[in-house]
Amino acid sequence: MIMNRIVTILFLSACLTTIQAQNDIFVLVDVSRSIRQSELNDAKQALTEVLTGVNPSRAFIAYGNQTDLTNYKANVNNKIAISKFGSLNTTIAINPTPITIQNIGSDVNSMVNSITWTPIDQQTYFNLAKAKIAEYAKRNKINIYKLCIISDNINDDFGPNGTPNYPNQYTRELAEGYNTTSNPVKETWTKLKFNQNSNFTLSFSSVDVSRYILPTGPGITPPPPEPAIIKISSPIGTRSKEAESKSKNLTVSWTCTNCPADINYSVRISGYDGNKFNDTRNNLTSNSTTFNNLSGGKYRITVSDSNYSAASDTTFVNINAGGLGWIIPLLLLAAAGGAAYYFWNKRRQKKLNATQSDNYNSSDIYNQNSDPTTSYPSNPEYF
Repeated sequence: MIMNRIVTILFLSACLTTIQAQNDIFVLVDVSRSIRQSELNDAKQALTEVLTGVNPSRAFIAYGNQTDLTNYKANVNNKIAISKFGSLNTTIAINPTPITIQNIGSDVNSMVNSITWTPIDQQTYFNLAKAKIAEYAKRNKINIYKLCIISDNINDDFGPNGTPNYPNQYTRELAEGYNTTSNPVKETWTKLKFNQNSNFTLSFSSVDVSRYILPTGPGITPPPPEPAIIKISSPIGTRSKEAESKSKNLTVSWTCTNCPADINYSVRISGYDGNKFNDTRNNLTSNSTTFNNLSGGKYRITVSDSNYSAASDTTFVNINAGGLGWIIPLLLLAAAGGAAYYFWNKRRQKKLNATQSDNYNSSDIYNQNSDPTTSYPSNPEYF
């Protein structure tokens, strides 16, 4: 009986430990302008290395121990989400959407590249960012999670009169009440640096919010994510006025606003107005592709995504390469040659006529002087 109770207690303890340690991984990326793009690129690489169990190639331990990093290696069935923070609007919009890891390498890379790593914000609401993760965790019954923060650790959440300009009382209490004496959060940190003289770090923490209590109030609904939009940059044409191309080789280029870095594209080109050409290229990772040896005619080109929900774009082009277009220059050249020959021949005829006229006059004089019937006045000197 005692043995059964012990087994039951051990089983319940194991289940409780499993429930508490849910292995949820949250990543916060600081996109304020006090950070350089090169620093974010280094951190992106180091984060991928740590999460996939590889020793960082460019970073070094600034706080904690090297062995601590093994605690942050992602495992199959872990959940991971990545969010950016900075200005008030960017930070309020934090609303993690974790994915479950099935393939560690590809899934980690997909999440690490799911946001734009570009420093564009003017401020850094550091405490609010951590509080937003805690808010999500508490509302989803997560008491223990792993938190990775990429930042220069400058908390400049000032607003009018030097105070944070939170939109409502709930948000203020959420940020200012995070990890206080009366509302504690347990955090243990391991920090990596890339430059000894910089405050920029990649920090890893095990966070326990089991004693943390969210402020009362409804909170605010995060704004919806900005739509991803594909825009063809070349060639640009419409059905009524196609772009003109003199080449049989056509390069299609495009941009994509608010698209994740790992997005793949599809490009479909199809002929119309008698042109029956049709081709589709899928899973393109670059923002351009070239179609070679196209015949003359009109084409409709659509660029869309292969693995996302971006708005597509369409353009129209008319290819005039080849065909009878060479005849016009040839006719012009022939006309120029004919005109040159005409004027040359006209000058030659004038010269011939002038020569014949001179010869005729000389012959008349000769014949006149040789005529025996011609009489000459006598010269008395000869008699």
